[in-house]
Amino acid sequence: MLPPGFCSAVYSILLTGPVTAQLPLSLQNLVVENVAIGECASRPSVSTQGPAIPSNSNRPVCFFTPPNRTVCFRGIETKRFQAGGKFNLTRWLILCDWPLKTFDPLILSRLVPRIERLALTGRVLQRLAHDFPALPYLRMVNITGTRLNYTSVSAFYELERLQVLNLRGNELEQIQPYRFRSGHVEVYLQGNLWNCTNDMIWLLKEQSRQYVDKPTLVCKDWKYTGRPVLTAMEYKRVVRESCLHEEIWNCSCHVSYLRLSDNGLSFHPMIMVNCSDRGFYQLPQYLPGNTTVLHIARNKLQSVDSLTTNEHYQSVQDIYLDENRITTIDILEDTIWLDNFRILSLRGNRLNRIRVYSVEHAIERNPGVGKLYLSNNPWRCGCRFAIRFQRFLRKHESLVADSRNITCYFINDDDGRKQYLPVLTVTPNDICRPSEHNTAAFYNTLSIIFATLIVLIFTKLAYDYYHYRKYGKLPWLIMKMP
Repeated sequence: MLPPGFCSAVYSILLTGPVTAQLPLSLQNLVVENVAIGECASRPSVSTQGPAIPSNSNRPVCFFTPPNRTVCFRGIETKRFQAGGKFNLTRWLILCDWPLKTFDPLILSRLVPRIERLALTGRVLQRLAHDFPALPYLRMVNITGTRLNYTSVSAFYELERLQVLNLRGNELEQIQPYRFRSGHVEVYLQGNLWNCTNDMIWLLKEQSRQYVDKPTLVCKDWKYTGRPVLTAMEYKRVVRESCLHEEIWNCSCHVSYLRLSDNGLSFHPMIMVNCSDRGFYQLPQYLPGNTTVLHIARNKLQSVDSLTTNEHYQSVQDIYLDENRITTIDILEDTIWLDNFRILSLRGNRLNRIRVYSVEHAIERNPGVGKLYLSNNPWRCGCRFAIRFQRFLRKHESLVADSRNITCYFINDDDGRKQYLPVLTVTPNDICRPSEHNTAAFYNTLSIIFATLIVLIFTKLAYDYYHYRKYGKLPWLIMKMP
């Protein structure tokens, strides 16, 4: 059995808020602090101030504790409040297991006009129906352990004597700075489902220390899970300022992920820059540090030289160059960038050939390669190139994501028109002239002959070595040599 006054002490601690502490930079920041209201933790079965609460009853039941505290379960007994008597003395109202999705603060001015403290909890509650009305004595508001996901900036504006606002342990995803009439209000927000893809950079600029536990706020969205909100917002602020550089002022920049360092003491941002549809004639000469993804589709680029010469592209792993004017990527041959890329998208450019062996070697050396996109280019169905290209696509069909949509063309001898064929299904008879076909066949036959001879020579050498080791005799040909 709990000692007398224990629940009141717990509740007082919750109203005054937690002691702020800097969270460690680790993924263990997901622990939600206990925000249970003491009086709601265990329901009394018998009370001298009211009737027993049947375990299977869903009707609201309230208990008045002299001199001025009322605890209600499953709602408010409106009739009893309106009837006058001891409930009119209520200064401290605690609402447990609120049964509705909304709570209307307007009823407080009618039922408990002299209320000084309000506590509200219940996993059904999602919204406040209205902003709080003018309640001249209300000093503390504690709404915790609910599914409350939105509050307006003026929700508590009319509470001119408000001192503490405790909104911990709800499901708030984003807030803007609250408007208050009173001089100073302590606001507690820890344990909500903060979505750090939203803009809450204002928290960095807030200097009044009104938001007492802001250093302990933790992101809960899929992108930033476990990261401190202030850390995520600081990186977003820096990236936003970096994106004002004259080279990319008309692009957009975002922090796509915050990677935890190996020692768990810092974060490394992964930044996405979107410069698509911006009229670029060349790759921008500046990118924010740690840019890993660059979208620069539908521009007028003709070259990818900067991938090999500009240090700002060293960390770029995913680049989308679709629908530009690029005619060749030969400059990427044997480069560090090609050995470390993850996604390279070249759809809709002007490529007609690539050095297949160069790309294939880079893929084999690159353990992190993800996807390559090459469709909607004017690939030329040259006899030798098309066959090599086809072998490459078949070997790496899972890597070249659009391999089934890649076509090449040849000039029809009959009418001089371009004729397009899927590279994966093209045959030598489709694209090779008789002379080319015969030459290719000759070289293929010659290759087979040489390969056979090499195998025979090595086999004979192995046999002679074995015979010499076993019998000590040299080969017959060596014996006959002068």
